[in-house]
Order: sequence, then structure tokens, then C-alpha cells
Amino acid sequence: MSEAVINNDFYDELDERWYNDDGHIIGLLKAESKVKTIYVREIFAAENLPKGAKILDVGFGAGLISNKLAADGYEMHGVDQSASSVAVALRHAPEGANVTYRAGNAFGLDYPDATFDAVMLLDFLEHVEQPGLAIKEASRVLKPGGIMLFYTFNRTFIAGLLAVHAVEFIARDCPKNFHLLRMFIKPVELKEMLRTAGLEIKNMRGLRPCIFHWPFFASVLTRKVHKDFDFKFTSGLSLGYMGYGRKL
Repeated sequence: MSEAVINNDFYDELDERWYNDDGHIIGLLKAESKVKTIYVREIFAAENLPKGAKILDVGFGAGLISNKLAADGYEMHGVDQSASSVAVALRHAPEGANVTYRAGNAFGLDYPDATFDAVMLLDFLEHVEQPGLAIKEASRVLKPGGIMLFYTFNRTFIAGLLAVHAVEFIARDCPKNFHLLRMFIKPVELKEMLRTAGLEIKNMRGLRPCIFHWPFFASVLTRKVHKDFDFKFTSGLSLGYMGYGRKL
């Protein structure tokens, strides 16, 4: 029996559902993007990244995070394989923001070496078969001393249970093979990928849904992501985890 193949094609069909369909699994990503944006802003502040700094978001989807950072005053660049998602991101970009979004290949970024002050790989690495090569290419376009932020899933039983199977109980519309446990990445593996690409890991932080509150139960009951569905950071890395490294 052949291995299951990750389904990255459904993103082409989402259009405005990226922003307004809470019955689709993408509603969870939209809810999760709120706390991820908080983390990114926290790290940018801690690393003294000035407004106007050049940021690249690889696999940025419809700009759920990039557009918020553009509103903060950063020069945002985004690359995604889904041209339709890029079009949605541009429609939702803040008026007057400095954004350049394009369809492209994460393994062959169309930028010179050492272009960006920061590169983001959020909800991306678990969607490609060779994440180490994607990290290496992202590092190429990152300036020395620049930072690379990431979010992905740990390859554990609990991550497989929650991020692959249990989400089907929260969203009515859940595409087949949108996540595959075999493509999740253990933190020790990700650290080695970063090291090989010339980066020093600076921080890792776990992320999980807030389960014991009403929006979670309401989402399960209605099979629609409640507007107050939320996530929180934890010290454990057994589910999803977020962090960053600095290029040496």
C-alpha cells in the first residue's frame, strides 16, 4: 500500500472562506493565528526589529498573520503555492500597507541572498516532504543575525489524535489528508534542521487549544469554530510548538 499524500490542493478552493467560513477546518487556523500573531510581535519587540523591517512569510496562505504585521508597519513579503490564496491575501491587505505577495515555490525563492530581516515558516513545514531543504532555502534569503520563526506539530500520539483526527469533530468541512502524522516534526529534528541551515535555536514554546471553556464545547456541539475559540502557550511541546532561531 502506498503512503498517503498530503492534501495541499484544497487551499486553492477556499477563496473568501479563509476569512468567513467557521464551519471549515480553516476556521481553526484563523482562531490560532491570533495567538501566533501575539508571539511574533513579542519576538520582534524582543529582537528590536524596527517597523519597516523586511519580513518574508513562506506558505503564508491568505495573509491571516502577514496582513496584521503589515498593519503594524512592517514591509511584508509573502510566498505561497496557491495563487488563489495570494489573491485573497491581497484583497484583505490593509490600505496603504507595504505588501508584496506572490505565488511561488518555497524551495526556490525568487530573492537574492540575505534579503530579509526575518522569515516566517508558520503552519508550513508539516506540509512539505523535505522541510529541511525549505529551511535551508529560507535561511539563504535571511540576513546574518536575522531571525526565523516557525510553527509546526510534534510527531506524537497526542498530536496525531488531536491535529489529525479530533479536529473533524470541530469543523464540518475537513478535507481528507489535510494533515498527516508522518509529516509532523519532532523538536529535536527541527533543531537539527535549523543548525544545518546555519541557525541557532533561541526559543520553543508549546501551543494547544483551550479545552475547558465554553467556546470549545460550543464548537464541538455546532461543528463550527466559535468566535471565541482560543489557544494558549504551554511549556510542553507534545502537540504544536512555536519558536525561532537566529542566523549565525
